[in-house]
Amino acid sequence: MRFSCFALAAFALSTLHASPLLTCPVTISQCNGNEYAITQLSHIGNTFQLELDIHVLSTYTGNQFTDLVNAVQLKDFASGTITNTSVVTAPGGLSLWNLLPNELNASGCDGGSGGTVRMCDQAKSPSLGAAFGLGSTLTWVFQFDTTGTLNSTAELKYRYVDSAGDKVGSLGSYDMGIQTVHNPEPFSLSLVGIGLVGVGVLRRFRRV
Repeated sequence: MRFSCFALAAFALSTLHASPLLTCPVTISQCNGNEYAITQLSHIGNTFQLELDIHVLSTYTGNQFTDLVNAVQLKDFASGTITNTSVVTAPGGLSLWNLLPNELNASGCDGGSGGTVRMCDQAKSPSLGAAFGLGSTLTWVFQFDTTGTLNSTAELKYRYVDSAGDKVGSLGSYDMGIQTVHNPEPFSLSLVGIGLVGVGVLRRFRRV
């Protein structure tokens, strides 16, 4: 009884906190040696939230002790008219970053928009950005409204820089699948309840 209650609770909780699958959609060297993920966090009415994760590996092609992620961009992420774009979470705090509607190029979020909606988040100074080390995961959460639907993929771009603000390695640019974090299912919530009830019964039994 004791084992089964704890096991059920542990299993149910694990289903509620699934992590995104980090990957490189091209060769690892074209990904600057790191892994990435784009995940739909929420969808309420016409409002979506997308999480962008960058996971630093030992294969990173730059200097993991001094380099920074200076800018990231999501593009072609939804259909319809897209409005109210914003950043909810960014490494180091929102005050470090500016959200711009321009294309990410070698200089940062400086390119023209060309009629396509882009969410390009750039550090306020060329020599600033998200610092990282081996095993670090950097996370941005973007929010927007759309009259259409979320696409199955989004174009990801990113820019690594050194401590002087100069671009390091390749400018990442490729399509990635948008993963989905599902809301807890009733069955999973029931398992959590069963596990917690079982733990309570065991504690009461021990006191007797």
